[in-house]
Order: sequence, then C-alpha cells, then structure tokens
Amino acid sequence: MTMKADDAQFLYDLGKKKQLFVGEGMWTRFFPAVEWTRSNLGVGGRCNKNSDSDSGGDDKAEELKIGNVRIIQADFSIDGNDAGPYPTDFLYANELGSGSAWTMLPYVGGAALLPFGREPDGLAANGIIPADDVGDVAVGMTMTFTIDQHQSEGPRENNGPPANMAIALGFVGYLAESSEVTMYVYVGKSGRITVNVPAHCPTSATLIRKSIGNKGNGATSDSVGDSSSRRTAIKVGFPLSFTTKKLKTREG
Repeated sequence: MTMKADDAQFLYDLGKKKQLFVGEGMWTRFFPAVEWTRSNLGVGGRCNKNSDSDSGGDDKAEELKIGNVRIIQADFSIDGNDAGPYPTDFLYANELGSGSAWTMLPYVGGAALLPFGREPDGLAANGIIPADDVGDVAVGMTMTFTIDQHQSEGPRENNGPPANMAIALGFVGYLAESSEVTMYVYVGKSGRITVNVPAHCPTSATLIRKSIGNKGNGATSDSVGDSSSRRTAIKVGFPLSFTTKKLKTREG
C-alpha cells in the first residue's frame, strides 16, 4: 500500500485519528468465486465460527462446507520475458519500487490469510535478488497458524496430528509462468477447494471431496464422480457478463 513502513504507519495513525478504516483495496477478495470459497470454509476460520454462520441451517449449504483449513498452496509467477526490459522496467528497478514481493506477494499473502482473518503465528521467506540495483525476482514463503481452541474440530482420528495447526505455502516471481491457482486443503469433513486460474481474478472454483479411507485417492480427480451416493467434485462458475475486450473499451 505504501513504499515505506513509516508511510504505512502515518496512514494508520491518520485513520485512527479521524476514525476511518484504512486498508488496501484487494479486489481479489471480492470476486464471487473467492466469496463462494470463503463461505464454504467450515468452522476453522473467523469467517465461519459455527456451522450455521453462512447457511442459516440450510442442510444443502452445510453439506458443501469442508472443515478447518490445514494446508494452503498459492502461487503467482509470470515470465519476465513477457514484461518490460530488464533491469529498467518498474518490475525490476529499485528506484521504481521493484520486486515481486511488492507487486505480487499481496495476492498470495491475502489467499493465505483469508481463512483466518489475522496475522500468522510464524513466517519464513527466502528469495532471489540478482543485483544491488534490482529488486527480488522470486520469493517463497511459509506461514503457520494455530486455530483457536474454541473453533477447533477437536482431536484427529486414527492417531493423526493435532487438529488445530495449519500451514500456508506460496511463491511469486518473474522467473517463469506458474499455474496460478490457490488450493485450500481441509480435514474436518475432508476435501479441498481450488480457486481456479487465474486465481488473482478468478471466475470459477472447484470443490473436491476426499473419499473416506482412500488416503487421498478420492481427492486427486477433478472429474465429477460418485462415492457413497455423494458427488466428489463440484465446479462453480461466475463468468463475467461481458468480455475482457469490452471491459477495456468501457475503461477507455
């Protein structure tokens, strides 16, 4: 949101003084596909503190909920050859606010924070900086979270690890074009939701059930199948009402 931490602190203090909300306009958060994903996060995040929070007790809506988040995988990387010239383009040059952490990491970080609505308990990162006058061209990170005890689904069955821990993995950069999907993996009712490519402005998401006892075999197919009279994959789409070309025309 700002180039320096001091500037961000200034905005925060000003907002507090004027009693105004201060935040970055992260458009990805408001796409229908992301909101649909958020509404099916079960009881693990602040967005779904109890089983009736979003559905009002609707059994069909409840059946879609996945459970507490355990793993989040997110990426957003482009091919630098498709961007401006190296090292003078704003994506690279320090004097122009360069670095993939500045331009792209907010998308991956936002995806990791979505189920929890708070800062992680732990954070680690590593990156590549080719030269002194160039920003980073790739960053990988991990975040760890502890789910509040009153929101936890309780102990895992079959001697599994504690149910109140989660980890997020992500990377951004300019080295090569990545798949750009965001995957939320859950235990609880078991399954995963994938926010489909392009995850920073998605128009669809896929919910996939993990077949009980299959040790992952039932959660690896994107096709719609049937297991114990239950659909194992559901894809929802939120297409734009007009083409990207028309969108550009509207914006001039």
